[in-house]
Amino acid sequence: MKILFLGEFDPREIVVAPIKVGKELFNGFTKQGLNVVYLPYFQDGNIYSRFQKLFGFEKITYKVYRTGIFPLLAFVIKFRPQVIHVITPALYYMVLFPLRIFIRVKIIVTLHTIIRYVIPHLSNRNGYQKFRFLLIDYLLIKYSDCVFVYSHRDKRYICRYYNISQLKVKVVCNGVKNFNIKKEDFSIHSFLKVAFVGDVNRKEKDFGLLFNALSQLQLPVKLSIYSYKTQSNTTKFFSNNIKLKVFNPLGEVALRHELVKNDLIIQSSVLDFFPLSLLEAMNTGLIFLISDRIGCAELILSEFEDLIFPRRNTEMLIARIKYILDLNMMQKQILSKRIRDFSQSFSWEKINLEYLKMYNEVI
Repeated sequence: MKILFLGEFDPREIVVAPIKVGKELFNGFTKQGLNVVYLPYFQDGNIYSRFQKLFGFEKITYKVYRTGIFPLLAFVIKFRPQVIHVITPALYYMVLFPLRIFIRVKIIVTLHTIIRYVIPHLSNRNGYQKFRFLLIDYLLIKYSDCVFVYSHRDKRYICRYYNISQLKVKVVCNGVKNFNIKKEDFSIHSFLKVAFVGDVNRKEKDFGLLFNALSQLQLPVKLSIYSYKTQSNTTKFFSNNIKLKVFNPLGEVALRHELVKNDLIIQSSVLDFFPLSLLEAMNTGLIFLISDRIGCAELILSEFEDLIFPRRNTEMLIARIKYILDLNMMQKQILSKRIRDFSQSFSWEKINLEYLKMYNEVI
């Protein structure tokens, strides 16, 4: 099978989750011997010129090339892929859609969030930027052959927002690399150690709810914040019982070594499709608490109902934290093993096979 990935690409280890997903799929299919190419664009106008955006072409790494619009068109015509998978949506990829008249190719787009919900409710974007993001979302969803989302709930929303058939939308999962890094110490010492992964200033992460819940506990808390970028504006969060520690961006192995030093990880998002950081934490056996608005919650619900709380519900989050605190050592060890075993179902090797199966269904 000939597969062309389109979207942002960064060869560095520490990248945002959508880029990481694209890289893992690309690397996995390459190892399987499939004919796969990745073409990012000269996206940042502050770095790249208009000439580069139109005619530029440069090699980034093996089978990864940054192209302008005309080299992109020429490459697709010559390569003639069976599947074009848009990993991170962008408007310039619409130039490829008319090529389906001449080339038999299926175009798939992955949605890492619901723009129609995020823009009005969770974003400060206005004017041209707001219109641009909504337009990209609309065009790619309406005119692609298949849309990938991360939960059945999001599938229902997408079909309703854009009036498209449910047959066009498929639910996929993210994956995780297996490392021999395990949570070993389950004793809580002088304070509760809690991990949070994400940007504290993004509204959809709802870090404020987590901080408010922890501030109401009658015990000292060390709250560690991890993110792919340096955090700012954390000084506005203050409580007498909470000590904040903000980490610089960490690579995947280093992050897991830090995560296992915590007693649990809490993700309080009001909207989050399928966070890789949660899978990575689960792979260590770290006990988690998540809101029911995290996409993978519907997969986890039957196994770990007591670890899920309703979004924006501080009281229920506090109750879930107290539930974890009341577990004895043996119960925590058993729960940790269940969590780690559950994560094995999402190894990238298995997820790659699922994606390949869906590609074949589309074509």
